[in-house]
Amino acid sequence: MEIQIIAFIVGALGICANVVIYQQKNGKYLLVYKLISDMIWAMHYFLLSGYSAMVVACIGIARECVFLNKKHKWAQSDLWLLLFVLLSVGTAALTWKSPMNLLPATASVLSVFSFWRAKPKLSGILAYPISLCMLTYDIFIFSYMGIANEIFTLLSTTVSIAINKKRKSKLDTNNNL
Repeated sequence: MEIQIIAFIVGALGICANVVIYQQKNGKYLLVYKLISDMIWAMHYFLLSGYSAMVVACIGIARECVFLNKKHKWAQSDLWLLLFVLLSVGTAALTWKSPMNLLPATASVLSVFSFWRAKPKLSGILAYPISLCMLTYDIFIFSYMGIANEIFTLLSTTVSIAINKKRKSKLDTNNNL
């Protein structure tokens, strides 16, 4: 019972980190908050024995470390993209217990593409399928904070996209005057 309480608290911290991710307009800060988030969620899933999601979060930590160093030649190779996609797919095989293990792997592959370009708009769009995969997995492993996080991410992303559309529409209207 104590582990579930600790997992709940760690998950709450993960939600706090995730609140900030998709609100970022700067790709570097988006990656920094994603790195922090992945560290927290790796601990959360470890505590709940959700090893597929834990390994995916650890891959995410490595991914963000590479992507944050894109200014260096060694981190610019498209081979990193391929490596992280292969690692994400391999996660499902290594942690296989049921078809549910495919969900974190799928979310991870989408995350690789989402964060590779460090484009907040693309990350916002891909947040939907990523969150739906993880929401389903969280329900399966009874990660209540994971469920809350994914619902919040979906709502936050929707609000962010709506606000950006409204701003763009207002700018377009003002430019046409």
